[in-house]
Amino acid sequence: MKTQSKYLEEINRLLADYLLEIEKSDLKPLSAQVYQVQSKNFVRWINGDFTPGEVKKSKKQMQDKPGK
Repeated sequence: MKTQSKYLEEINRLLADYLLEIEKSDLKPLSAQVYQVQSKNFVRWINGDFTPGEVKKSKKQMQDKPGK
């Protein structure tokens, strides 16, 4: 997915605010990391820089190659 640049500026500003809220929260470190990674991946997806599952696919392809 690719989002128009006029919207991305506001989305990135809101993401930065959200990430600050996570840092200020009393979430445990692993929980905070999950919130951060997932929200960053969503913004990457709307910018056309991320495809869900692409890491898993590439790891599986590496494992399926002969000699690995």
